[in-house]
Amino acid sequence: MEVFDSEKETIEELGREGFRLIQSREGFRFGEDTVLLSWFVASNLRVRPSRPLRVLELGTNCGAASVLLAARRKDIRIDGVERQSESRAIFERNVVLNGLSDRVGSFLSDVRDLPTEDLPANQYDAVFMNPPFRSPEQGPVTSESIHGRALLEARFSMHGGVEEFLNCARKMLTSCGDLFLVDRAETLTGVMEACLKNHLIPKRITFVHPYADREATLFLLSARKGGKVPGTVITPPLILRDSEGGYTEQWKKIYE
Repeated sequence: MEVFDSEKETIEELGREGFRLIQSREGFRFGEDTVLLSWFVASNLRVRPSRPLRVLELGTNCGAASVLLAARRKDIRIDGVERQSESRAIFERNVVLNGLSDRVGSFLSDVRDLPTEDLPANQYDAVFMNPPFRSPEQGPVTSESIHGRALLEARFSMHGGVEEFLNCARKMLTSCGDLFLVDRAETLTGVMEACLKNHLIPKRITFVHPYADREATLFLLSARKGGKVPGTVITPPLILRDSEGGYTEQWKKIYE
């Protein structure tokens, strides 16, 4: 099996369990939000000794978050859904590259079409997502190339935004299952409203700041399907860089 095309792709060392990640040179490439999401899920996902937890990622792209989560948590089984066939193919190769075929599955589907026969409703203990951050009206959609289109679809909600992703999560989660997501700080109100509309009760929120004296740019949220309304915890903020621009000890620990 040809795993890597050096002309069109790169392989990144992930610094955990010896795992590596294939990415398109011209397509979407994972960043800090992906690393934060995998850490947040791994840190807050419940432990179930009796059986592996079933976890679903909506919108995997090349599979960075799922691979990073699999490196952190060996007690879970992950299914990943991606609508772009090119990105899904890279995700499948990343699964093979890291020897994860027995723990990570990849599926080609639009989140708006779930559940399906292969991915039935009410089966997952947790769902996590890094949904497209912007609507198409917030920037130009001009590229005609395959890689350009894949990049635009990863960044812009051309095939469903956070509301559609959360509606899908509600359908796929078991009763009292957990939702995890990362999104831009300015979208918090809309995300909270969409969560409550789908009976996903926010339980924990962490704001992410680039510097201690700057406004938050991201937030990490966990919610529970059918949970009780009271009890949302606002954690201490996560600061990424110190006053000199170096990584904080807090951020280093997440990477390490």
